[in-house]
Amino acid sequence: MKRVLVALVVAVLAIGGYFGFTTYEKHKFIESIRPHVKNVSLRLTNASQYETEDGTKITFKELFEKLESDIAEIDKRILDVQTIATPANKDVTDPVMEYMKGSQELLRALLTKYRKRLDAVNASDRTDTAIEELRSADHYGFEYAKKAAYKAAKDFDNAIEESDKAISDVVATAANLRRSLARATTVLPGDTLIDPTILDAIAKRNEPKTKDPNPNAKQ
Repeated sequence: MKRVLVALVVAVLAIGGYFGFTTYEKHKFIESIRPHVKNVSLRLTNASQYETEDGTKITFKELFEKLESDIAEIDKRILDVQTIATPANKDVTDPVMEYMKGSQELLRALLTKYRKRLDAVNASDRTDTAIEELRSADHYGFEYAKKAAYKAAKDFDNAIEESDKAISDVVATAANLRRSLARATTVLPGDTLIDPTILDAIAKRNEPKTKDPNPNAKQ
């Protein structure tokens, strides 16, 4: 009987030791990836300021360079986490990788949006120039100027359409990241991840403006 009790005690201690070891190893792994995940979160947080705050003085060129640099750096951070990940910590790695890649995708969506916005601005300027040239064209140059103005206007319409699509992509990508964030919070502390209100602000900023169906109605 005593031998049975001793065996049970040893088994309990062994099981307790095993779970204690795995818990420690999981904690150690989480601590090792926290700096990489937080780096991603901070990059997205800082980049979002140009989206949610008015009055920023950054140029398109500077903004493109910053976002491209952030996207490239996140690639490195993702690789860093993949390098130390093992099948044993898959329950942590999967939601973390989903969150990091989702953050990168949102930065890509923002970069595309700004590029399409610049394309639209340039197309608008070309249209204005073409219309002015059409107005001042003489009899001999009128047909050429008319064709140039028509093409410029068509290019502008296409640029606006692509810009609108890019804006919609930002909203969809922010929503996807919001879901990934919820899963990541189950394995990582909140101070490692982006503030969800920032994602909400990005989505709200890019939501299509609803038009009043009857603007002349009295309030």
